Amino acid sequence: MLPGKVVTANAGLSNIFVINKATGLEVKTDAEGAFTIPAKPGDKIAVYSPVITARDFAISEASFKEVPYVVEVDAKGIELDEVVVNNVNSHSLGLVPKGYVFPTANQRSIKFHGTVPHGLDYVLYALSGNLYYKKLEAKYAQKRAVIESINTLYSEDEIVEECGVPREYVNGFLFYAAENSELDTLLQLKNTGGAKLLLNELGLKYLEIISNE
Repeated sequence: MLPGKVVTANAGLSNIFVINKATGLEVKTDAEGAFTIPAKPGDKIAVYSPVITARDFAISEASFKEVPYVVEVDAKGIELDEVVVNNVNSHSLGLVPKGYVFPTANQRSIKFHGTVPHGLDYVLYALSGNLYYKKLEAKYAQKRAVIESINTLYSEDEIVEECGVPREYVNGFLFYAAENSELDTLLQLKNTGGAKLLLNELGLKYLEIISNE
């Protein structure tokens, strides 16, 4: 287990996601920014949240000697107690066309469907404060799509029997397999036989990973 802490400017950050990219296991930091996650030297952990710049960290032997393992990130912005601004807005600054009406949250959700907007819509969406979140959402939507395709090939029982993955590690294996670009290509080409063969190979590799934890 790796005990760690996510900080910015020496202050702990709460509700930050920490994921072991090798196993797919994910935790959140507590009110002090602390977290504990299963990991071993050679793993990579990703730290992300809408309020920080996402970063990856390589875990080494030295990481376990530092208790807690401090992960320093950059905040996306600073929250002020009060700001008073008169007659200044995105229209007066010339950032958007005169008369443009910003879409509501529901309209934005319907319009973009998990994709990242471009052009003027990109600027407008960035101003709304949701651009980083949508990028993150789009990235993990792709992973979910791959996992759903895997589930059409193998049930949980079949992953245990055919791929040799212990039942308690099935969810982690699905995330691990979804990171494989070759598998993604085979699934898109509907090459069922090739995808199953690769999943069986990935199952063996995943067993090596969890056996070394």
